[in-house]
Amino acid sequence: MSMDHADPMISGVERSQSTIEITFDPGADRLIGLGFTNGILQVLTLGIYSAWAKTEVRRKLWSFTRLNGEPLEYTGTGRELFIGFLIVFAVVLLPTFVGGAAISILFPGRADAVTAYQLAVYTLFLFLVGTAFYRAQRYRLSRTQWRGIRGALVGSAGQYGWTYFWTLAGPAVFITAAALLAAWSIGPDVGGTILLIGFIAALWILPWRANKLQRMMTDATRFGDRPVTYTGTPGPLYARYLYAWAGSAMVILAGIAISVQMFIASGAFQVWTQTKQLPSLEDGAKLAAVWISVLALCATITASYRASQIRHFARHTHFDGASFRSNVSGPRLAWLILSNWLLRIGAIATAISAGSVLIYVTGAIPKAGTTDAARIGTATLDVIFIVVPMVVMSAVATAFAQFRSTRYLVASLSLDGVVDIDTIMQNQDAAPKRGEGLAQVFDIDGF
Repeated sequence: MSMDHADPMISGVERSQSTIEITFDPGADRLIGLGFTNGILQVLTLGIYSAWAKTEVRRKLWSFTRLNGEPLEYTGTGRELFIGFLIVFAVVLLPTFVGGAAISILFPGRADAVTAYQLAVYTLFLFLVGTAFYRAQRYRLSRTQWRGIRGALVGSAGQYGWTYFWTLAGPAVFITAAALLAAWSIGPDVGGTILLIGFIAALWILPWRANKLQRMMTDATRFGDRPVTYTGTPGPLYARYLYAWAGSAMVILAGIAISVQMFIASGAFQVWTQTKQLPSLEDGAKLAAVWISVLALCATITASYRASQIRHFARHTHFDGASFRSNVSGPRLAWLILSNWLLRIGAIATAISAGSVLIYVTGAIPKAGTTDAARIGTATLDVIFIVVPMVVMSAVATAFAQFRSTRYLVASLSLDGVVDIDTIMQNQDAAPKRGEGLAQVFDIDGF
């Protein structure tokens, strides 16, 4: 570590300043073996091991990330994550299921009561998603150490969750109310048009919203006793967002036009309007191919905006006397997203193929004339032959994809300026005792 000693005395203590180099261990393994082990153990424990699997992946990725050659350390445990999940299941999910059953019993045949309950649950969950993001970040930071100093997130998860909620729900409620008023006073066609135009226009709030949430999260972040600050504004994000918004809109409209034309030409649309018969398997496969292509193109187009957002957030994030910088690029980010997506699809396809081969080789196919019990046993074996390889291969692909994403994002990050490393003291805020159960329930905390 190179040290540049400053002459001035601050509070009677000589300030020891140093640059910090952020690297990702080039000799790190790619987590393929760990993914295979995690997949096997998840199968054997019926998914219970997933909390410990996530912890092992984090420990590896944290240890591959180096600051001035010294690795980060992840101190969380699978037990903490598992207990956090159980608590959220008991406090949130179980009452939700019980409440839904109670509504159905107390108001039999009342679709409006069920709809009102579902709307209330979705509203609550939207608030909880934002809270989950914050709590997950707080847990990860509290379990992240470098040179014995840990991170922290000191703000309010409830306040962040509320901001996350109203910045989405507020515009949606306003637009829906305007559309309903127009439909009542003018006509349903006008109301539908206002609803569509309103929601398309409301997408322009997203860069402002992302910047606001980033500021809340970053300004509450601490490393030791030092704060991390954010000074970005949403204005610079809008130029790239225009490209992403317009490009995605054109691709989606083209996808709709191609789908309609394809179904009209094949006669499937006429069959549907007359008999309500579903399209054939061939027509369904063509439609799936069109929309997979649409999603891939949209991901490629929006990657440019996402990369600019990452660079913007990094450039305006400061720690002590230094500022972060990221050189993430749109094309490389697009390739990372698409290749990881293809990797997961390929892993699932490989698992299904392997399971099918096992079924064929072992002859585990229900045969005519066998008893019902034998048929059930054979069908169960078939499911095992398919599901087990899928779980294992999915764990392998997920671990490898997480490695690739972390390697690229960390290698693209740097810290410009100097930091008083030796004067950073330990954070005194109480760390959470349990893992981020909400994030696990909503499946929004990848690793």
